[in-house]
Amino acid sequence: MDQFLATTAHKLRTNDYSELTIVLGNESCDLDSAVSAIVYAMFLSWQYEQIKCKVCTKTQRDEKGYKDNIFVPVLDVARSDYNLKTEVAYCLRENGASDENLLFRNDIDMKTLLASNKTKIILVDHHILSKRYNYLSPYVTEIIDHRPIDRKEWTYKDDTRSTIETVGSCATLVAQRIKDLSSLIKKDVDFFTAFPECTDLLHCAVVLDTVNFCKEVNKGTAHDKEIVLFLESIIKPDDNELLRKSKLDRLVAARSDVTHLTASELLKKDVKVVGDVLVPSFPVPVKEFLKKPGALLAVAEALVERDCTLALLLGMRLCPGLQRDAAVYAPNARRKAEKLAKHLQDCVSPSFQLVVEDSELKLDCLYFSQANLLLTRKQYMPVLAEFLQHYKD
Repeated sequence: MDQFLATTAHKLRTNDYSELTIVLGNESCDLDSAVSAIVYAMFLSWQYEQIKCKVCTKTQRDEKGYKDNIFVPVLDVARSDYNLKTEVAYCLRENGASDENLLFRNDIDMKTLLASNKTKIILVDHHILSKRYNYLSPYVTEIIDHRPIDRKEWTYKDDTRSTIETVGSCATLVAQRIKDLSSLIKKDVDFFTAFPECTDLLHCAVVLDTVNFCKEVNKGTAHDKEIVLFLESIIKPDDNELLRKSKLDRLVAARSDVTHLTASELLKKDVKVVGDVLVPSFPVPVKEFLKKPGALLAVAEALVERDCTLALLLGMRLCPGLQRDAAVYAPNARRKAEKLAKHLQDCVSPSFQLVVEDSELKLDCLYFSQANLLLTRKQYMPVLAEFLQHYKD
């Protein structure tokens, strides 16, 4: 894996390629997104080598100046913020990926690449482009995502290939896509056996996203389970359940290791934007985030930095016992914050079951515990989009 990442990054920097395919993860850059981007780019590179015609291109390849196509995974986070993604950094390093060989959004000039080369974009773990990437839409050729499809924001060409299915982890769909494409060239499991680190990363992502198929969380689907069993048939652990539990414990510990992060850093760890709403998700309860020095000042600064009006803060703790909470904060738009809070409280499809609580910190935000523990940020996003569509001051 590290050799692939180093070689690909070098060829990109030196313009030593014919055509370029960028596999772009989403802006939260969680483990699922990072793994999906890296593994799918590695597979596409492997597939390219397997199926390119060895006979008819041999003469061309022997010619001076012949260049191959390259497939580049890009993590949609600034390089300086990578260590905030504690579980991502932990998992990739465990599988031999050096930080210096990874490519982050500020390592490349996407517009220059699009203007000067034959470039395609593949989106993984999202299908709605963030505002900074709106210009990428005409170049998108494939999408793999596990969110419910949002046709209102669908601006892609008619021939864009999409794999969109509501499952627990995008890594499930990436693994399935690799299986399907591999079978077409009669190399069903060759990629998974040739690159055991990719098999392990996909397995890690699905286990973490489904919380090892915990019934209380209820995120895992039959398709997720099918893929996990398939990956385990290749990994061949002595004890499947013990492997999953051990991985989950280590990944949750890595993700929750945020005591050293400031409030500003924690806001960057896992954040998305819907319209003018900043939606950070924390691996600790919101009420713990609010205890950090300067927490709401950090939120206010993040709102200005991301050109947002209000923030919806979402928190979670897995152990001991699942907890979820939320807070709405808008230092300069209190009325809009109150309307959003009421909209979320009144929502019945889905019902978040938000319960108003007076934070012992007495801070100027609207704070709630979330009684419906099954709902995550994924379910908040379309509700936020609906609110913004109909909001009137």
